[in-house]
Amino acid sequence: MKSKIHIIEVENNEPQSIEKIIQRIKENKIIYIKNKFYENEEVLDQIHENGPAIILNSSGSSGKPRKCIHHLDNLKLSAATSGKWLKEQGYELQNCLIFNTLPLNHISGLMPIFRSQNWGCDCINISPNLIRNTKELLLFTIKSQKNKKHLITSLVPTQLKRLLSEKDGINWLKIFDLIWVGGASITRETAKKCIKEQIKLAPCYGSTETAAMVTSLKPKEFLMGFENVGEILPDTKIRINEQGLIEIKSARIGIEIIDSSKTENFKNKNGWWRTGDLGEINQINNSLYLKFIGRIDNAFDSGGEIVFPEVIESRLNDFIMKENIPINKFNISKVTDKLWGNKIKIIVEFRELTNPKNIENSLNLLKNFSQSWPKHEKPEKWIIKNKNTSTEKRNYKFKK
Repeated sequence: MKSKIHIIEVENNEPQSIEKIIQRIKENKIIYIKNKFYENEEVLDQIHENGPAIILNSSGSSGKPRKCIHHLDNLKLSAATSGKWLKEQGYELQNCLIFNTLPLNHISGLMPIFRSQNWGCDCINISPNLIRNTKELLLFTIKSQKNKKHLITSLVPTQLKRLLSEKDGINWLKIFDLIWVGGASITRETAKKCIKEQIKLAPCYGSTETAAMVTSLKPKEFLMGFENVGEILPDTKIRINEQGLIEIKSARIGIEIIDSSKTENFKNKNGWWRTGDLGEINQINNSLYLKFIGRIDNAFDSGGEIVFPEVIESRLNDFIMKENIPINKFNISKVTDKLWGNKIKIIVEFRELTNPKNIENSLNLLKNFSQSWPKHEKPEKWIIKNKNTSTEKRNYKFKK
């Protein structure tokens, strides 16, 4: 027998949407939490699963969109595991105060609801408008703090970078005892700045399929300079297969929805889910830590070394923001090379009305910046794309 899917459209983390989610869960319904701006998305009406359960979109293990369903037990287990990890570090769960800055249609924006219920603590939502106004954000957080001992939040790297660019943003970050952030996207430059400012980041690794994080680095370890995404959490096993891919075994891995009549376990018959991510496991002080290397989807070989475009993209974004370079967007791809097999080309689109001299100066900045990169990551070509005339390009090839 099929169960009806109840759709809840959300913009971000608005309280009225949270109330709807909680109510539907109490009614043992299956909920699909949908971004209201995805107007053309095909939505299922029914499914061969029982509630209470939640459906979310995921990028999947091979880069293509997938729908993942989690029964309530998975979300409760995820919340309990992170709570146990905090208790081992001396946190009193009932004295935590969670600030949620992320949208409800993402697993990291949804989990604060379940964490606050499991831990017996309060959760406060931060709207996108408030997080952009760092002065008001700082005042609001100080007023909301009350007598709570432990302030906790989760951020995506773009939010972190934006906050680090303003004094009030830095001061806001310093208030927290723990800030979970996807460790895979933190550049060394960002990490160094956070360490300098003594911001207590907890780089972590997880996905929609695993009901959020399965590893986390302790803030004190981050401040000591550990360059990984932390210890493997107690309800999870992780191994690296022959291709270097991360494989995960846990009771809280969700189920993939193929269509209204078919679902499929992400896990194989032995309980392991193979991700699309490359990693390493290292032992430090008798504990196992995961190091994230990169996605396999867009990776390519260059001179016997693996290039991960996402890593270069993050590095460039940091530099463009820091130097205020007038670039609208850029695209990283590979170009065949007789000696290396593949090299990198970067297509750059400057802002409208940027004059030629400014473009030339900006390119020199980028060239000098890229000279310090590993040889296999240095761009072979920089291509300038004129926004007003898509066919007009200028090719800049720099000598090594």
